Amino acid sequence: MRAIALLAVISLLLLAPAEAAGKKPLVIEGTARVIDAGTLQIDKSVIRLFGIVAPGPRQKCLRGSLPWLCGAAARTYLVDLADGKKTRCEAVESFNARCIVGNRDLSNEMVRAGWAVADEAGDAYRPAEEKARAAKRGLWKYASE
Repeated sequence: MRAIALLAVISLLLLAPAEAAGKKPLVIEGTARVIDAGTLQIDKSVIRLFGIVAPGPRQKCLRGSLPWLCGAAARTYLVDLADGKKTRCEAVESFNARCIVGNRDLSNEMVRAGWAVADEAGDAYRPAEEKARAAKRGLWKYASE
């Protein structure tokens, strides 16, 4: 378990933006494996999706007064989008990368479907979040107003 944690830290440090050093940004391409609703693995690199916060793997949300596994549902959505598919990730900032499958930005797709929210760096995803919330998609399906 420690080896996996160490591998994850090393992978995330490798994704630090290269622009700061005057180099091209780090790009990782390959077949993605979904770890959770906001994290992918390509080969040995563990990559957090830029600009979003997604529920954790065991996170529960409420449907009225009953809990449901919203983290598992969000992960399932990302699996459908990316697992086993050719993915290109480009470092945007430390620990985060913008990942594309086909021509689809995975962060935007997760927010648009309501399975993640935009974080402070993901301002470009806010309109998609507002639309998902208004349409009660994903995490917002059972959210009270």
